[in-house]
Amino acid sequence: MPSADVVVIGAGLSGLSAGIALAEAGASVFVAAKGMAATHWSHGALDIAAPPRAENAREGLRWLSADERHPYHRLAGDVEAALALLSGQVAAAGLPYEGGLDTPFASVVTPIGGVRPVSVAPSAQLAALQPWGSDEGLLLVDFERFRDAWAAYAARNAAGVTWQATRPARIRGLSVELPTLDRVHNLSSLDLARFFDDPGWRARALEAIRIALPRTGRWRIGLPAVLGIEAHADVLRDAQRSLGHPLFEVPGLPPSVPGLRLFEALRSRLLGAGARFQFGFPVVEVERDGRRVVAMHTESASRTLRLVADRFVLASGGIAGGGLRGERDGTLRDSVLGLALTGPARAAWFDDDFLATKHPIEAAGFTVDDELRPLAADGSPAFENVHVVGSALGGMHYLAERCGDGVAIASAARAARCAIGPSAAVRGAA
Repeated sequence: MPSADVVVIGAGLSGLSAGIALAEAGASVFVAAKGMAATHWSHGALDIAAPPRAENAREGLRWLSADERHPYHRLAGDVEAALALLSGQVAAAGLPYEGGLDTPFASVVTPIGGVRPVSVAPSAQLAALQPWGSDEGLLLVDFERFRDAWAAYAARNAAGVTWQATRPARIRGLSVELPTLDRVHNLSSLDLARFFDDPGWRARALEAIRIALPRTGRWRIGLPAVLGIEAHADVLRDAQRSLGHPLFEVPGLPPSVPGLRLFEALRSRLLGAGARFQFGFPVVEVERDGRRVVAMHTESASRTLRLVADRFVLASGGIAGGGLRGERDGTLRDSVLGLALTGPARAAWFDDDFLATKHPIEAAGFTVDDELRPLAADGSPAFENVHVVGSALGGMHYLAERCGDGVAIASAARAARCAIGPSAAVRGAA
């Protein structure tokens, strides 16, 4: 029967960040997750706050925090320190991030040729954030038999969209045949990343790309985000030396290699701090004593595993992650505690436009107090020893507002501080 000071349910950005802060502050921590989190399909950059027309994340944060229903109304003051803490943690793992709250948004090209605003990104995407020179072109590259990148298609689309600030002087697509893969089919991004980890194969692959590049003109090269997993820093360095042009990774379809790098950096930090980690089993039972949770049971190989703790951090995700569910009667509940959540009536869950980026159901989630404890209908804490973090918090449209990562790390810092005291949110920055 495992026991801990704090049990964290969920291993996305918010759950891992909370677990690290707690463990490095001296708490015994058990992290349990039922499956892959958003890190495994995200673009690897950090969405702090980028509502339409904001020029940087600090401005976006100020706008969003003015809405009393938004998580940033409570958490805006936690964001900057949480971002600095996360940046230090991943840099120590060899995965430095660039940019900050005051970095102007740049238009970064997507796999299908759209653009998205970015101001904080891993170093492999840094070149995408730089202003474009008046005669500098964008060369998007894909690889034969790799079906998750479409350079020619993306180039055509990117030429017709509106870019923020500067834009490339010209945009082209290029397909490259990589060595030894002529008999390999259905390559995933993870397959290619592992190939690039091998120094011998990497040298031949980079030479094949270099030979295929245009002979004239200034170019910035967008490569699929497959530049290594375990040896990413070496792969990125070799690619920058070999190709002779600035380059950046273009994240594509899941599995997300940049997201996997971030997940692994944080998971390693968590385990290094002494936390325990269980992956692959959902919570199936919650023991309660009045307004306190006593234990949570997760599935395991032979019988349920009873997790006893003084405090619980709920990082189980929102609609997309399965942390929230809609009942037939239109009630919205969380999938762990079974509490009713704040959200629109069933008839108003979705916009008439299926492709809209702001469906009302997206804002469903927990209403919480300043300690991030879920509130009951009477406004009092439903559970005194539970803190909710990440996309389970209600009141935000994280796709349109691009605020999900900022809410994740800020709420994780707040939950850690409330669970075992102020030192939990600040220790372990190095």
